[in-house]
Amino acid sequence: MNEHNNLAHSESDETVSTPLQQMSLVDILDGMFNLYRSHFRLFLGIVVIYLVFGFVLNLISVSVIMGATSVPNVMIITVLTTMASVLFAYWIGWGLVYASTQVYLGRDITSQASLKQASGNYFRLLGSTFLYYLVVVCLSITIIGIPFAIYFAFRWAFFAFPVLYEGTTARNALRRSTELVKGTWWRVCGIMIAISLIAFMIMFILQTSYGMIFSAFIGNTGAEGANLYQTLLRLFAPSPNDVGWGFYIIHTLGSLIIAGFIMPIGTIGYALLYFDLRIRKEAFDIERMAADVETNREALPSEE
Repeated sequence: MNEHNNLAHSESDETVSTPLQQMSLVDILDGMFNLYRSHFRLFLGIVVIYLVFGFVLNLISVSVIMGATSVPNVMIITVLTTMASVLFAYWIGWGLVYASTQVYLGRDITSQASLKQASGNYFRLLGSTFLYYLVVVCLSITIIGIPFAIYFAFRWAFFAFPVLYEGTTARNALRRSTELVKGTWWRVCGIMIAISLIAFMIMFILQTSYGMIFSAFIGNTGAEGANLYQTLLRLFAPSPNDVGWGFYIIHTLGSLIIAGFIMPIGTIGYALLYFDLRIRKEAFDIERMAADVETNREALPSEE
């Protein structure tokens, strides 16, 4: 299969250092943490932008909302800040997707190059995302459609990889994901759920531990007589009115750091599953080995 990614062509002189082979769930999970550990600085360089932007946007939105005098103004501010946060998070997530594909193939890549690749394909990816959620959400409206929504949610789950790595279009990205998942839907579903659960559990444990330490540090002022909902809200999402601006800033920054730390885990796991599907269905490992042999042959000095 032809690769349409320009950067992939420009870096064709680099050899693949990561073994390309079929992977089980254990192999994917092991590779997920190994790649994250060995390329931690790369992924940190991407998510740190998310941390800075998310922190600033959160402080601005909370301060404006607290100063708002009417409910419509609060709703407008909430909608605008949420949209900005989601659109920015997509950009960061797609940068992580591209970085994951490159490190798996053993290529040198920088955080800036990964985000630049995501920027260049942003609107195509946004188009694929719109089509993805349009179908999944519409099917989820009725009880009868929920099983179909779940089916298409996993069937089209890899749409970002063909756009970023193969250079396909927004609509063809969904078709390409279908080709890869076809015949292995249950396996893909199980592995993706396992990856998501592991990332969620790590996030939950870290956030809960941080929230408990934070609550113990600031004391229980104002928490007497609070119900369960108020207690959980104070633990995970306190407001400046609850803890004061100083402690609120500390809590928000700590929560964002934990979220940013967890972000790459699932993305790397999905990237490994994407390549595993290509190896199983398209002999991608043989294709890459042939490309490497050809590259090495061209690199040899010609005999006169």
